[in-house]
Amino acid sequence: MREGRIVELDGFTVDFGGRLLLRDGRPVSLTPKAFDTLAALLERPGEVLGKEELLARVWPGAFVEEAILTQNIYTLRKALQEAGGTRTYIETIPRRGYRFAGPVVERRGAPPPQREARVSSLAVLPFEPLAANADDAYLGLGLADSLIGRLANLRRITVRPTSAVRRYLGVERDPAEVGRLLQVDAVLDGTIRRSGDSLRISVQLVSVRDDASWWATHFDARTTDLFALEDKISQKLADELQLRLSHQERDRLTRSATRNPEAYDAYLRGRYFWNRRTFEGLSKGIELFHRAIELDPGLAPAYAGLADCRVLLPFYGAVPPRDAFPQAITAAERALALDDSLAEAHTSLAYARFIYERSWEEAERAFQRALELAPGYATAHQWYAFLHSALGRHEAAILQARKALELDPLSLVINSDLGMVLCFARDAAALEQFRRTLELDPSFAYARFGLGLSLQQQGRMDDAVGELGLAAAMAPDSPVMQAALGQALAWAGRTEEARQILARLEERSTREPVEASLVAFLWTALGERDRAIDCLEEACDQGARFVAFLTVWSIYDPLRDHPRWPALLQRAGLVSLAAAPVTLECQ
Repeated sequence: MREGRIVELDGFTVDFGGRLLLRDGRPVSLTPKAFDTLAALLERPGEVLGKEELLARVWPGAFVEEAILTQNIYTLRKALQEAGGTRTYIETIPRRGYRFAGPVVERRGAPPPQREARVSSLAVLPFEPLAANADDAYLGLGLADSLIGRLANLRRITVRPTSAVRRYLGVERDPAEVGRLLQVDAVLDGTIRRSGDSLRISVQLVSVRDDASWWATHFDARTTDLFALEDKISQKLADELQLRLSHQERDRLTRSATRNPEAYDAYLRGRYFWNRRTFEGLSKGIELFHRAIELDPGLAPAYAGLADCRVLLPFYGAVPPRDAFPQAITAAERALALDDSLAEAHTSLAYARFIYERSWEEAERAFQRALELAPGYATAHQWYAFLHSALGRHEAAILQARKALELDPLSLVINSDLGMVLCFARDAAALEQFRRTLELDPSFAYARFGLGLSLQQQGRMDDAVGELGLAAAMAPDSPVMQAALGQALAWAGRTEEARQILARLEERSTREPVEASLVAFLWTALGERDRAIDCLEEACDQGARFVAFLTVWSIYDPLRDHPRWPALLQRAGLVSLAAAPVTLECQ
């Protein structure tokens, strides 16, 4: 393919270099593989290209079934027809292949000017490698993640977080359809073509409303200069969107974290594994972030990555909070000493201060600083909502949780977290929120867990046992789900079954860390209040996550008049929050 080639055909213009198809000067949205198919056919218009040749051209080095090619041809034909095509441009030659039929005129010069783009919300999809190189998967997601991080600092545009787009890594996608699902005005879609240490990154901005590209271009760079490439892409996007940036925003948009290409490569790989959100992924991410720091001890984002991984470890594996959170705090503080503008580091520091140390004021300052720097960072809103809940500020908690959901509307976790915030507020709307989440994915155990707790709050014990039983079956290795089921069984009068779960949890705690607050769930429901308080005192010393919610969670209601309750709150740092939670009606 000649990269600078431009051809015209029956009102269409094909810009090979920009990977752009225009109809009467207006871009037509095509998937990357559909454009590659069109380009291959236009290399030899009028000639028959065999199916095997097309498969090799469009999916080099990969085994792809013929049905995929057939679907790709259908997608291309449909795009041409819907864009106003007046004839059949691609002919099927039975038992042989396909041929592009129609007059093709080659011309020189730039393609027609493209329409001005004005958007207020954007999704950046993982960049798709065009060659069968699995190693480029990390680069595709890493580039998208870095761009999202830069753009999240801008106040004039809302950008969907990486958690919202990572599901589209390595899959065929229609950018406009993805944009509709993510509820954004536009989608930045891109591809990566690697040749040795050279890269060509092609990008297009797709209008969701018009289902068409507003503009497209490409950038050439060396693999050793990825940070400069990100500078160019983010600056180009800001210019095309006509964003009026402050000096501070422009500086953060184009600031390079390191000039060491190996360090930056290790950092991108670390972010790739962190985004998997598994214990194995977080562990690998920690290893790669340490590698990046060895190569460049001044690489602040790598320290932020370490903090991000470590604050999540206790939730994804049997890692005691005291082994994870202090290291997260150290990493976050080091990141901020190097670069105070990293919203991710402020957020992880805030979360560790909140959950582990229960240092309310310090945590709040860190959350507020994160949102000042990156108002579009969904995780900061999401975790700040829980701090508000713990402090009994339910209206503020619900507002923060809804803002996080606005930024990432398809996130199962954020949808469920909104439900939990409503649950802490004793708001009946929690029930419907968890049901809406389960409509997105009926197998999501956390939402099923929340639905069970909401039913329990309403006194529907048999229904609660049913839902919590499903949650425990969906996540059989989760002690949280087992403990929640056990306490619901106890409340439903099925004490023998509850005691069996309690025995299993206590036996498990001899082999691996089990938060004592979970055992307290069962002792509370079984009426063994002294034992429940004993467990909660131990949980305070563990830095267990559920201690922060002692004053608001209905599970602990039977303990509130216990003589040892005030001393427990003192030990937990919650003495000023000892008043019973207030029921709120929130819109």
